[in-house]
Amino acid sequence: MKSLGVGLVRLSLGFWHGLRDPEFQAIIFLLTMSVLGGSIFYHWVEGWSWVDSAYFSVVALTTVGDATLGPTTGVSKIFTMGFSLVGIGLVLAFLSR
Repeated sequence: MKSLGVGLVRLSLGFWHGLRDPEFQAIIFLLTMSVLGGSIFYHWVEGWSWVDSAYFSVVALTTVGDATLGPTTGVSKIFTMGFSLVGIGLVLAFLSR
């Protein structure tokens, strides 16, 4: 349990120090805009609630996957392919910084 606490403290400190780095700030901004844009798209095209739309956007970008939600229209499927390809790169950049 102690190691979990130490790990969370180190993660928080790393994030806090990263906020001073302009590249890290840009990555966070782009990642936030990606999740927001994906949420808006899925809310309007798929008709999902805002929570479901945001949830699916994060799940798609982190490659977790979820069988309960998935795009049903052709436009949504094409959007999800591009959204995932671009967004996964942003998530990897975020994690590596």
